[in-house]
Amino acid sequence: MRPGERRRGLAAAVIGMTVWYGVLERVLQHRAYGLFEPALLGQAFRSMAEHLIAGRFDIDPEAIDFEAFIVGDRTLSYFGIFCALLRLPLLAVPALHALDITRLSCLIAVVLGGWFQLRALLLVHDHAPPGPRRDWLTAALAVCILLGGQQIQFLRHSIYQEIVDWADALSMGFVFLALRGLLRDRGFDARTLAGMAVCAGLALLDRVSFGIGLYAALGLLLLTQWRHPRRAVPAVLLLTGFMVATGVVNAGRWGNPLTFADFTTYALDQDVYPERLGRLSAYGTFNLRRLGIGLSYYVLPIWTWVRADGSLLFAEAQIAMIDAMELPAGCFPVTDPLLAGLAVVGVWASVRDRQRASRGLALLLGLSVPPLLMLCAISMAWRYRMEFYPFLVLAALVGVQALCRTGAPPFSRRAKTAIAAAVVVSVVASHGMAALYAVSPWGSAEQYIAKDGWFGTYAPRLIAGHD
Repeated sequence: MRPGERRRGLAAAVIGMTVWYGVLERVLQHRAYGLFEPALLGQAFRSMAEHLIAGRFDIDPEAIDFEAFIVGDRTLSYFGIFCALLRLPLLAVPALHALDITRLSCLIAVVLGGWFQLRALLLVHDHAPPGPRRDWLTAALAVCILLGGQQIQFLRHSIYQEIVDWADALSMGFVFLALRGLLRDRGFDARTLAGMAVCAGLALLDRVSFGIGLYAALGLLLLTQWRHPRRAVPAVLLLTGFMVATGVVNAGRWGNPLTFADFTTYALDQDVYPERLGRLSAYGTFNLRRLGIGLSYYVLPIWTWVRADGSLLFAEAQIAMIDAMELPAGCFPVTDPLLAGLAVVGVWASVRDRQRASRGLALLLGLSVPPLLMLCAISMAWRYRMEFYPFLVLAALVGVQALCRTGAPPFSRRAKTAIAAAVVVSVVASHGMAALYAVSPWGSAEQYIAKDGWFGTYAPRLIAGHD
């Protein structure tokens, strides 16, 4: 494909994604299409931006409402400042000052994340030996990227989703640059490392768990580049600068540069759910004892099974250790079968490839940190599944390259059938889960499905189009 044709193809893909994702989100919510329709707590980041300009780190109580943290006489938010920085240009225009751009911001982030994934896929395509395997896998993954995966499953615009949408977009930019370093002859030059550092730093300002994963991946990668220390200097300076900026925000909020959120000051915990303070004291925000429940939540959703006594399968453990496990229930092998399968191949290939093993494994090891944190977190939510995708996407694209090695025979008819089936399942399941997520009630799942069952919980909401 010529450069001009590729640019036109990517532009068409971006336009198609923008239209389809925007329309689909509106259809799922049974609302007229409107990018500037007010969202829940949609003025929170505007208020945060106004206070940042004034050199303050608090937020208006009315803007953050029930998500407030109370420290002394100040009202705070634990959300990162990245989405507030996006709103700074609006504050310079009086007519746009109060405009709620939550939905527009979410849409831009989702499309940007998909664009980075397509570019990464084309990069792998260009560096793989020509052949039917390469073309077959490229086409299959392109469909999954455009019509499945995180681009489709999380189309529920809110400030909660906006944060993870942008963190995912920044992570996909990081993955694209990582693949460029892995595949190109010049490797990880100073420019590529600096770009990865910018993605990691901005992610840290947005959502700390994503940021920690990118920092860990880049930090481990830099250790493998010890023979070229000068290449690492710009990246190290950028990483340090973003860490300092994040530390300033943390210190301004909580009095400690290493504290990202103090949940003992969370208003809901103090006023509505005081039992959560006991869990926090006993098990902390992250605890490996939650790993089993976390695996069930994110990988094999048997946790939703309602027992004969009307309680969920792991009710006792949930009451003891978990604040909330939110609907819907998902399963990566169902929503992303092709991506998950290729990721297994990619991890195996990274272990066996002696030439690139240190760099590839360093990146994958770092990107495995956010999924591990989510598996052990005090709260579990559908949108937190996005923390797994940077690892899955990078591993899957490494797997594509491994399967398209020189001399590999064409896929058998059975293999092609399996790949095609995986694509169809991914697209259908992703749209189905998007429909469920769009109407899923906030809060702990047991208060809904243990009482009303699956049909009673979702049927009226799917008809109404919203919770």
